[in-house]
Amino acid sequence: MAERYRKENDYTISAIQDLPSGGLLTRQFNFASEQITTIYERKADMKDQYSSYGTGAATSVSTALSSQMAIQKFSDLDSQAEVEIMREKLLADNGKIPEASNGKPKLPAKLAS
Repeated sequence: MAERYRKENDYTISAIQDLPSGGLLTRQFNFASEQITTIYERKADMKDQYSSYGTGAATSVSTALSSQMAIQKFSDLDSQAEVEIMREKLLADNGKIPEASNGKPKLPAKLAS
């Protein structure tokens, strides 16, 4: 299950995974709001066969998209390791970490001490 990364804007980077179940898991790390938004999406195709008088059998296909979203603060995490990894990936992609009032890059509270 390979993970790919996409810079969304100067302060946000996404880690995207195609899951074996056919779903898509996206985790967006926003360094301006210090939040991770996790989005799970799954597309399901449903087939229905029916017969109509004089026309034989026919099949209809419909698609349903389901999604779930959760938002978590950096400061609520037990470990800041993943945040630091994503911070480095964003900086490597010419992203910007918001500055604190002292002019230094702003870090989550647990990393700043």
